[in-house]
Amino acid sequence: MSLKCTLLIPNSPSKSGRVRRFQIPGTRTRVTQITTFCADIVGPGPTHIYLVEGECIVLLDTGIPASLVKKLFYSWRGEPVPPEIEALPDNYIEEQISTGLKAAGYAMKDLDILAISHGHPDHFFLGSHILRHGKPKVLAHLYETSAISNPWEMLSRWISGREKIAALGMPQPSYPSLELAEHVNREAEGLAFRVDIPVFQDSPLQVNGSTVHDISIRHLPGHSPGSIGLLVGARDEQRILLAGDAILYPITPVPGDLLLYLRTLRKLEGLENVALVLPAHGRAIKDLRSRVLFLQNHHHRRLRLTYEACRSPRSPWEIATMPKYFNVRLDPDKFNPLAATETLAHMEVLLMAAGIFRSHIRKGVHYFQNSGEPFRDVYERVKDLVNDEKTKPIMRY
Repeated sequence: MSLKCTLLIPNSPSKSGRVRRFQIPGTRTRVTQITTFCADIVGPGPTHIYLVEGECIVLLDTGIPASLVKKLFYSWRGEPVPPEIEALPDNYIEEQISTGLKAAGYAMKDLDILAISHGHPDHFFLGSHILRHGKPKVLAHLYETSAISNPWEMLSRWISGREKIAALGMPQPSYPSLELAEHVNREAEGLAFRVDIPVFQDSPLQVNGSTVHDISIRHLPGHSPGSIGLLVGARDEQRILLAGDAILYPITPVPGDLLLYLRTLRKLEGLENVALVLPAHGRAIKDLRSRVLFLQNHHHRRLRLTYEACRSPRSPWEIATMPKYFNVRLDPDKFNPLAATETLAHMEVLLMAAGIFRSHIRKGVHYFQNSGEPFRDVYERVKDLVNDEKTKPIMRY
């Protein structure tokens, strides 16, 4: 039998607000997808959050306040907010969450657990709102707790990142970054909250000392150090993987650490009885193994492109803005942190595999050249690194 999907609320003109319920056949376990608004000017667009009804009631992720969507996703690009987005009320996403929960038959006060897939703003910034209206225990990976619980974490990353941007050769943001960062942090300061249940390994969900048999936690690092997913359903039945940003479709997740991400893809390939993957952005994935294979091939190709680009010395930003490196041509004069992060992640793995080396530094920008070997020889060493779990990533910036 296949999973039953029921549309409870259709999308609004903002391409969000949709509510869908998935039922695991032969069980009482249900997953409700609530699509919350987020801009797609930088990043993957609307964020799906998930209500899991089983032995306990769990909400995975929260979305981000509409006011911060406008500031973060448009101001850092130096672009005006479109009128239809500017017109959205500041509580727009909070209302989407409440409406979605109500359609599923619940309210925030009914939640037992608020789980955070990882500490990026579009996944946890409305957690404090949910905690004001209910008393769920907050669960996240230990490695994400500083991002979620430290009110100064965003400002710290924003300011410390300027030196890294310069080393990559990427232009600085077009806005007066310190002024905007401080303004955003005044809003973000009240959005940090305590993590009650820090997890650090794969395990069944525990609530008040009792094991929840139909929900288990999977550590899926690479997009971020402590990315987690929830595997919903008993082992011997069809299961749903709530994957956060670890695996997406049709877009490809940006790996903060490609070595860890390639190991996560190998781990996902081995999961059994996964009938459906529900990601945090984009469309549902019906064939997990096929999507994993696509992503493995995607990163093989990007590693090869990166290696070949370094026949002569190149900076990371010069590589990122090459024709055909990404699906769309990037403007080399515009700040684009996601593109730079992805390029650097591939260069880091090639550095670890001794396929490229730092040739020189000019005016603070780092340049890299390849070893001159056939790429297939370098890629064999990359595969050895992926297979050797004892090898840890070495961050060089």
